[in-house]
Amino acid sequence: MEALQFIDLAGEIQEDSRGFSFYPLKGRVQDPGRLPADFHLVSIAPGQTRGNHLHPERWEWLYPFHGRGLFRWEPRPGDRQEQEVSGRRLLIRIPPGVPHALHNPGPEPLYLLAWREGESAAAADSVPYSLG
Repeated sequence: MEALQFIDLAGEIQEDSRGFSFYPLKGRVQDPGRLPADFHLVSIAPGQTRGNHLHPERWEWLYPFHGRGLFRWEPRPGDRQEQEVSGRRLLIRIPPGVPHALHNPGPEPLYLLAWREGESAAAADSVPYSLG
């Protein structure tokens, strides 16, 4: 199984006095035709957790662009890991079958873009899995 990746985006963010721009999909999406169904915006309120699932056959990408959170994942059963994520300079690539969740400790909302890629023959594209 491939490892989960935290991709540093410092060299890809274009920033000036007006703000920033970034093309998170450029060069990363294998089947752009599926994006309209899979590309979505997510907010996580302070004190809340989203995720607590896995995708048996599909990759998932997360791009947190505002706020901070604790990303939790379990690369192997019983091997729970956690990393703080914040700002807009990190892209997370989650392989199929890796349970994951994102918790917002607060005090402000956490916003991220998310998308999945790859075909899924599984009856359930997302399977519940509690990471706490």
